[in-house]
Amino acid sequence: MKVGDLIRFPETGYTGVILGFTPAGSALTFINEDVHFKNPTWITKRTLKRCAEVVSNAEGNSQS
Repeated sequence: MKVGDLIRFPETGYTGVILGFTPAGSALTFINEDVHFKNPTWITKRTLKRCAEVVSNAEGNSQS
């Protein structure tokens, strides 16, 4: 996963865009649906790998 990737959280169906990463491994992610927390939000890279999938990578190539 990298900056600009469109991701989907299969459990909720929500989609988001990765906006950036910290050296410590957290990703600033904008969630495209209405959420009840600060948006964009920080998600650890480990959690992203476990809970999200890349729908479209930053170069525009589908990974399906």
